[in-house]
Amino acid sequence: MNRDGNAGNLRLVSGKGKSTERPEAPFDALAFVQSLTATLEFDAVLQRLQEQLHTLLQHSGWIFYTDGDDQSWSGGEDDRHRIEYGLSYNGATMGSLILMRGRRFSDAEQQQIEALLGLAAPALHNAHRFRRLMSNLESDELTGLGNRRAFEIQGAKWLADCRRQDRPLSVLAIDLDHFKRINDDYGHAVGDELLRRVADTLRAATRQSDLLVRMGGEEFLAVLPGADLACAMECAERIRTAIANIRATATADDASALQSEGMVKVTASIGVASVGRSTTLQALYQKADEALYAAKQSGRNRVLAGN
Repeated sequence: MNRDGNAGNLRLVSGKGKSTERPEAPFDALAFVQSLTATLEFDAVLQRLQEQLHTLLQHSGWIFYTDGDDQSWSGGEDDRHRIEYGLSYNGATMGSLILMRGRRFSDAEQQQIEALLGLAAPALHNAHRFRRLMSNLESDELTGLGNRRAFEIQGAKWLADCRRQDRPLSVLAIDLDHFKRINDDYGHAVGDELLRRVADTLRAATRQSDLLVRMGGEEFLAVLPGADLACAMECAERIRTAIANIRATATADDASALQSEGMVKVTASIGVASVGRSTTLQALYQKADEALYAAKQSGRNRVLAGN
């Protein structure tokens, strides 16, 4: 979109069907822009835009997806007619917006959509940049998982959501056994490769809705919204078994401290804790960590639940 906020760079990708006109609803452009710029939360800006679009169009459903990081937001239901816009601002691409409903979007409505998106473009751009900045701050560089900040911020939100909805939530505290010995014997290159493979294993063993975190070193966390203790124990055992099957190749070039060549393997001890009536996020983490310590003390490479 242009610097002045006009929708000149909006690209109409598709729009098919028979045109049906409907009268314009009264619209306060200043109040709309002020409501968008009142927050930097991308979800809130997008929701406010969708509310205004629905007032204008009465559409059945919508999808917004970003370019580059495969993130998407949606609402409502799919329908027979859809129209799609590629959104950009000052040369920066933000993503694409799809609107759906049972009848065709008229030429007049398309002009109104473009005008509305033009007004929303600066706020969407700022919120989109803020979201990506926060995502980078909450990401572990080596593994691509979340970091401690992600656990503290997102974990707290998810715990509050589960309490409000009266749903269970569990935390897995995962620590690789004797990992310092692997770094000492085979070098940090092999250690880093194992950490990346553990991260991939966690992704494969959990749901997209779960939060995966590298707390630091060889310690990981998995936050499982909607999972009670029994489900969390099953997930933890699945993770433990999968980690025990990981192998990394070590050669004499990996480190000067190398003692032997061949396949390097690793195991993990896991502590599990579930939300109690008065549990805080920190208390839940501590409970899982205590169970992890007990698993280490009882022989390692095992899963234990917190009391």
